[in-house]
Amino acid sequence: MFAQRYALIQQRILRQDIFQPKLITATNSRRSCRGNDGGENITLTPVESLLGRSGRRFLLGMIVQVEEGKYYLEDHTGQVALNLSQATLLTDGFVTENCIVLVEGETIDGVLHVHNMGNPIVENRSNAIEAIGLQNTDIFHSIGSLSELQKLRQQELQHGQDGTFVILSDVHLDKPTVIENIDKMLDGYKDFDPLPIFVFMGNFTSKPLSGAADGTKAMMSYFEDLASVIGKYPRMAKEGRFVFVPGRNDPGITGVLPRGPIPKYFTSALRSRVKHALFTSNPCRIRYFTKEIVFFRDDLVSKLRRHSLLEPRDDDDDGVSGNGTPGDLKLSRHAIKTVLDQGHLSPLPLPASPIYWQWDHALRLYPFPDALVLGDRVGQFYENYEECDAVNPGAFSEGGHFVVYTPIAAVEDGEVTKSDVEFSQIE
Repeated sequence: MFAQRYALIQQRILRQDIFQPKLITATNSRRSCRGNDGGENITLTPVESLLGRSGRRFLLGMIVQVEEGKYYLEDHTGQVALNLSQATLLTDGFVTENCIVLVEGETIDGVLHVHNMGNPIVENRSNAIEAIGLQNTDIFHSIGSLSELQKLRQQELQHGQDGTFVILSDVHLDKPTVIENIDKMLDGYKDFDPLPIFVFMGNFTSKPLSGAADGTKAMMSYFEDLASVIGKYPRMAKEGRFVFVPGRNDPGITGVLPRGPIPKYFTSALRSRVKHALFTSNPCRIRYFTKEIVFFRDDLVSKLRRHSLLEPRDDDDDGVSGNGTPGDLKLSRHAIKTVLDQGHLSPLPLPASPIYWQWDHALRLYPFPDALVLGDRVGQFYENYEECDAVNPGAFSEGGHFVVYTPIAAVEDGEVTKSDVEFSQIE
């Protein structure tokens, strides 16, 4: 699992110009003699090659904890102990155990003293697809050739602007105010044509319910209440698409990612009354024409902050929007950049975020999706990062916050030019 993660990032890194060897010519040879190294490339040193070498080296590896409190850098050739006391973080994002990082440092007495460290260089979706091919990047296996992709793009240009996603997170159905706010929200969209796609993300209760009979009955009654609200709008119940992404505290096998859908036993009443109710895994991927959208419910900001080995940079907020505090917006930005730079939804120690090893590929973010919707308990957030829309809808249970996401908001000269995110609130 970790070897595959490392290999994907290593391939991505080695495609960057700065890491590609350059042909030696008379011109750049003279520049080198004059001390001009502005055009020099960087060579990555394998861990096993550090033995007997002095001076600063660049390495790519995963941070692992071999002994309690002692961290090592590991690649496919070996491990070396790390000294992070003088390390400077050069990129935005968090650095935790199991993160893959670029490191600049020197080895002294068998310990790599880190001077500079950062997350791997990213590669946007279009460049990744160009590099590794369409068929190797289509997780849905629905586009067999470039000609089929072109046909889908034509349909996208003609009909794509009609579609929107209304996204809610922390939809606590055990709170009467939440049910009332859902009713108000549906009433506002009942006359839309076409209807938006409604995405409800857990947790669906304010606190975990017991596995006993009373907890089971309570959960079933909450979904029956939701079915009654949707049933007030016959067109929505018949034609509307409702997607339900479970949270950590919802019924089913919890605590391990990716987690399966909420069992049908709890949702039979809603399924019988809402024709297009879809209960998915967490994370969930949806294809909208050519666009790939990933929905993930997890408290990533708090987890990454708790397990961070270095204090994240105090970056600026250019390009970031949301309704949270400045501190929350910065932390959200660091969290989003961490998972995208790492190409994985859970770059955390396994005890903090257990993973089914055989399903680890379901958590990958390579190539980048067109949009990543992260349901977290912090405030609403939006940023476009390397052509990927990163969105946090906020907690619907706290103030009725949600977002309306339009994947294709504008088309010019036969090309999709932008998407749109609208922060909304039930008052």
